[in-house]
Amino acid sequence: MRIFPLAIAALLAASPAMADTVVSTASGTLRGKVEGGSEAFLGVPYAAPPVGEGRWRDPQPVTAWTGERDATRYGADCYQRSPGPFGPYTAEFIAGGPFSEDCLTLNIWKPAGKAKGLPVLVFIHGGAFQGGAGSLPIYNGSKLAPRRAVVVTLNYRVGVFGFLALPGLNAESTHKTSGNYGLLDQIEALRWLRQNIERFGGNPANITISGESAGAASVNHLMISPLAKGLFAKAISFSGPAMDMGLPALKQGEANGAALASRLGAASLAELRAVPSDKLLTEAFNVPPQPDGRPPFLFKPHRDDYAVPVDANDGTAKVASPVPMLGGYNADEMTDFSVRTSSDFEKAVRRRYGPSADRILALYPHATDAEVAASNLLISRDRYMTGLILWSQARTRASGQPVHAYLYDHHYPPARGGMAWGAFHTSGLPYVFGQLGHGERTFTAADAAISRQWQDRLLAFMRSGNPSIKGGAWPRVTLASTSVMVIGDKPGMRPAVSSPARFEAFRAYAAAGGSLGLM
Repeated sequence: MRIFPLAIAALLAASPAMADTVVSTASGTLRGKVEGGSEAFLGVPYAAPPVGEGRWRDPQPVTAWTGERDATRYGADCYQRSPGPFGPYTAEFIAGGPFSEDCLTLNIWKPAGKAKGLPVLVFIHGGAFQGGAGSLPIYNGSKLAPRRAVVVTLNYRVGVFGFLALPGLNAESTHKTSGNYGLLDQIEALRWLRQNIERFGGNPANITISGESAGAASVNHLMISPLAKGLFAKAISFSGPAMDMGLPALKQGEANGAALASRLGAASLAELRAVPSDKLLTEAFNVPPQPDGRPPFLFKPHRDDYAVPVDANDGTAKVASPVPMLGGYNADEMTDFSVRTSSDFEKAVRRRYGPSADRILALYPHATDAEVAASNLLISRDRYMTGLILWSQARTRASGQPVHAYLYDHHYPPARGGMAWGAFHTSGLPYVFGQLGHGERTFTAADAAISRQWQDRLLAFMRSGNPSIKGGAWPRVTLASTSVMVIGDKPGMRPAVSSPARFEAFRAYAAAGGSLGLM
C-alpha cells in the first residue's frame, strides 16, 4: 500500500513521542525535542540570571514565562576560561561555550513516550570549581534515559563568579555570609526539580544526586549542608569521597576577595559588580602558582557555617543527609607521567610523604625503570583508595550512612596518534552516560560492555539504594572491610589497596596528619 507524505506527517504529528515534547512546568511551558529513544529539554532556566545587581547574590527564583519556551538547545555555559585540548582530554571533555554570566540552566532527558515514577539522576559537572558545564557531549543523557530513568545535568556559577567572599557581601546578605554561590545554585536547581520533575515522568522522592571531581566534592558538600536536606534520596560521588580539595575558612575567602578588589581598584561592591566579566576573570587568575607548581584556585567552596557548616572531607563530620551513597575512584586518576627513573620516583615520594617516605619507598620496588613504571601507577592509587576506605568506615561509624565503594579500571581508548592514559580522571563518565564514539578514538564491543556494566549497577542503586544485581552482590563498606567493587574488564569485589602492608603504611601516614585525598 502506498502511503503519501502528508499521511506520514500526520502519523508523526499524532505520535505520543512527538506530543510529549511539550511539558508544562510551574515556570511555564517547554517544547523539547526527540533525541534517539529519549526526549530532551535543554537550556531550562531554574533561577533568575545572576547578572548586574544579581552578581554575587543568592540565586533567585526563575521568572515565569508565557507561551512555549524553546528547549531544544543548551543554554550558555557559565563564565570561565576554556582550555584547549590537553593531556588525555579531547573536545568531548571540555566546555566549549558560548560563555555568559546568564547561565543558570539545566537539561532534562526522559524516555520517549509516557513515563511516570521513574528514578531521577542529577549530575553535577567537574572542573575544579573553575570551569565545566552540563552541556559536555559525554554528559548527554539521551542514551541513559531510555533505560527508564530521568537524567538531569546543570550549570552552576564557577570560579570568581561562584565563590567570591567579601565583608561587604556578608553585610548585605540575610544570612551574613558570602561566597558559595555555586553551591547555592545547585541547591536552587534541586528545589526546582523537586517541584517540577514529576511532569517529566520522574519521582521527586527518588532523586539521586551525582557528580565527578568538583561535582563529587559538591555532592559531598550537599550531604552535609542543612540547606539541601530533603531534596535528594541517594548520592553518587565519582572521584570522589574524601578527595581533599581543601576547605578554607570564610575569613580566608574574604581575604582573597579583598585582594582581588584591590588589584582591580574597586572601592565598592557597585564598582566590583560593574567590572566586565573578562577583566574580572583575568585578574582572578593573576596570582602566583603554589610552591608545587599547581594553579592557585582561590575561588572555591569555603566553610561559611551556612551552606557549608563542616568539612565533608572529615568522615566523622555531622551529615545532614546520611542517604545511601556510592563512591570511588578511577585506577589511574593522578599518575605523574613525568616520573620515569628511580631518582624521579624517590624525589616525588619524599616530596609528597615527608617523614613517612622511607616506609612507603620500601614497599614500592623502584630499582629499574620497569619497577618505577609499575610502582608509579600503584602508589597514588593505593593512597586515595586507602583514603576512600578509611573515610567510608569513619562515615559509617559516625553517622550510619551506607557507603558502597568502587574502583573503576577500564582503560579509555587513546586518541588517534596519542598516548594511552589508562583509566584517567573523568574517563569513566562516557560509559556512565553511554556516550561512546566521541573523538578520534576506536571503541569496541568491550567498551559497550563496560557501559552496560556501569549502567546496570547505577540504575539498581538509583532504584533501591543498593547497587547489587543478579549474580553480583555489592556489599556496603563495614568497619572490618577493606574491599571494593571493581567496575571494569574483570569485575568483582577485591581489596582496595594492592597489599595489606601498603594499606597500613598509608593508614599510619594519615594518622600522622598526612592527606590521603585525590589531590
